Amino acid sequence: MKAIAIVFIIFFLFVCNSGSVKVVDGDFTFSLEAVKKLKDLMDDVQLKSSRMSSSAVLCAKPALPEEFRAVCQSTEAGMVFSRLKTVADQADICEICAMAACTGCF
Repeated sequence: MKAIAIVFIIFFLFVCNSGSVKVVDGDFTFSLEAVKKLKDLMDDVQLKSSRMSSSAVLCAKPALPEEFRAVCQSTEAGMVFSRLKTVADQADICEICAMAACTGCF
């Protein structure tokens, strides 16, 4: 259990920018609102995609917020999107900054 917590913390580092909540995964930083939009797209892609990987289908969507385009170029896109979905699934916790991946609450 301790190892899982350590891995989680490594993947989600703290970043303090402004008063808005930011979600950090490695070198990538996203607004919580964009992560929520991503979750909606991911739910839609998951229902419709069967042959292609979810991340490839997701990256092909014009509705994907621009801040995620850099993730699409990464070899870790599938894992990054998966971790971001975990954050979005628990967005209420993130909004009160009780999750290590979320920062910026004042």
